[in-house]
Amino acid sequence: MQFISKRYFKGFKRRKRRMRIDGFLVVDKPEGWISIEVVQKIKSWFSIKRAGHIGTLDPFATGVLPIVLNEGRRIVPFLKEDPKEYEAEMKLGEETTTDDLTGEPLYQRPLNEVTPEKIREVFHTFVGKIRQTPPLFSAVKIQGVPLYQWARKGVEKERKERVVEVFRLEIKEITLPKIRFNLVCSKGTYVRALARDIGRRLGCGAHLTFLRRLRSGSFSLDQAISMEELKSSSKASLSHWVISPEEALSETPELKANERMIRKVSQGQGIVLKDLGQKPLPNFKKGQELRMSSSEGKLVAILRCERDREEIDQICPEEAIFRPIRVLSTRIFMDR
Repeated sequence: MQFISKRYFKGFKRRKRRMRIDGFLVVDKPEGWISIEVVQKIKSWFSIKRAGHIGTLDPFATGVLPIVLNEGRRIVPFLKEDPKEYEAEMKLGEETTTDDLTGEPLYQRPLNEVTPEKIREVFHTFVGKIRQTPPLFSAVKIQGVPLYQWARKGVEKERKERVVEVFRLEIKEITLPKIRFNLVCSKGTYVRALARDIGRRLGCGAHLTFLRRLRSGSFSLDQAISMEELKSSSKASLSHWVISPEEALSETPELKANERMIRKVSQGQGIVLKDLGQKPLPNFKKGQELRMSSSEGKLVAILRCERDREEIDQICPEEAIFRPIRVLSTRIFMDR
């Protein structure tokens, strides 16, 4: 047996093992913060190398802002982005440059002919697929530059209408000139623009005075942590709030993989019928995405279905049924 003197180690610095956090953090964004400020604070407080935000909330808005941490960014394209859910308040009789309370007034009009019955009637016309022009101050890019940057220079660029969908629009309270309402809509819907357009339809103009996001895809307010709580948290306690990639994709159908399947997708190969053996299969359609998991439940890859589930009995055993479109780290599963 060979013994080594302690002097041998003199001068060597012990390497610190850094705790890396991968996944998603749902932040309850406070009023007055821009989305990128939230990201920068989190990176600074917890020494996180890579972070970003999914979607954007206006500075005056509060609520759900999903933050992507490190390797979580690799599955962002496969996350469910709809629906978005909000609670909001609008004020009738005045339209502004920004379509919200932060802008300058464009015009004011009386509410003489506006009644609760007419308001409910107009609200009903905005349910379903609608055409919407983005606000003048928005992040939509024209010639590679966000509209708000053009607007700050005094340049008004032509904005193209977009089709968005309002799944539910519910009036909670009418106390003229203000209306409180709840909204469930598709991604890309501007609630400011919706308030503006409702005001125009009523003939009196309107702007948004309050906005709080309750849900963004699979991320909801009951999963959120405030910036105050974050600031007083340690990196170890932060992990309690982090949503893993597996949890974030929990609504995506799952295919359990054996070591052979993991090895094949790591090499970019498709999964054929004989690779599956007697494994139970989820229902799937051609073109649909599946998540491949290890026997321990860890996310391995995202697959695209090449066939419908009903066609399994009719295809050649060597024909690929699933192909990898995003492969995560597979080494830990293959080197055991």
